[in-house]
Formats: sequence, structure tokens, C-alpha cells
Amino acid sequence: MNKINQTATQRVEKDGQEFLRVTMDGKDYDLPFKVLAGKKVAFLDISGQVSLNESAAKDIVSLLLDAGVEFDTILNPVAKSNALAHSIALKWNQAKGSDITKTVVARKSEGNKIQAVYRSVTTPRDQIMSLTDDDAEYLKGKKILVVDDVYGGGGTTKGLMELADKAGAVVAAHAVIAVEAGVKLPEGIFYLFTLPLGE
Repeated sequence: MNKINQTATQRVEKDGQEFLRVTMDGKDYDLPFKVLAGKKVAFLDISGQVSLNESAAKDIVSLLLDAGVEFDTILNPVAKSNALAHSIALKWNQAKGSDITKTVVARKSEGNKIQAVYRSVTTPRDQIMSLTDDDAEYLKGKKILVVDDVYGGGGTTKGLMELADKAGAVVAAHAVIAVEAGVKLPEGIFYLFTLPLGE
């Protein structure tokens, strides 16, 4: 069963352009509609968005706590999701009194022993993500939360899951801010809202 927070969304128009207004933690965020991989979709860009990342992290942690999820650390892809993973770790530590001191970032690089080939919606060609030897050793035997900004085609998620498996980690949960409308969702994904298709 997928876990969704009922984050409020509505379509709005400003200066002749359509946006998806997302309300999280009492704040409004307007996401423009853009064409990605041939589809017009509400575009979520969390890069440098301090308030948006903080609001989303708060709501994601609330979902995870309500579901009774337990994890030791976080695995996320470089680089957009770094701030989100950091915010989730801090809010998790505050809520649980735990001490997540390190999160692991899967890097876009070759040459490491543990790597996975993946293809994301925003970069429609094969790419390689990998773990450094130190990060792979750190993940071994740990329960992890896999974090990303958006679930679209599932390529990045598949790569992260493969890295976790190869490192000997156990995926406790998978959380994203949003999922694209119309995609088949993996079992048990936690998300806050759906990014609708434009017309």
C-alpha cells in the first residue's frame, strides 16, 4: 500500500501561465507546467529551495512516523536531493531522539566497485551511479530510507535499490516529495502529492 499525505494542490494561472499551487506546512509553492520527455507536467525543482525542502521534509517525516518506519540512514542520488535528505535526517533526529550523523549520496561516476546503470526522466540516456567504497561499507547491514525529489519513470529508484542491495543494506522505506500522474508506483512508496499532466 502506498502512503500519501493529503497535501493540498490546485491549478492557478498567473500572468497567462499555468501553475500547480502546492500548500505544505501553511506555505504556498507555485510549480510551473513544463514539457519533460514529451509530456507537459507540473515541474518540481527543489534545487536551492530552502523553505520548500524544509516543509516537504517535515511532512515526509510525519508520514514515516505515522507508519512506524525505522531506519538508520538515508541514501539519495546526487545532487538535487541532498538538501532534502539533510532536512529529513535533522527532523528525524529531532522527532526520534536518534543520531543520524551521516547520509549517503549515490554519485554519477564510474570506477567504484558498486555501481548501477539507470536512466532518469530528465536525462533520457543511460547513466552510471555508484557508491564509494567507504559509503558501501557504511551502508552494509543498515536499514535505509531511499529519498528523491520526484518519482517518474522509476529509473533512478531502480538504480538506488540496486546499489543498496549490492552494499548489503536493507531498504526500510522509499520517500519522495511527489509522483508524476499516470505512472505505475512501486509498492510502499511514501509521497506528498501528485504532479498532474498539463493540457
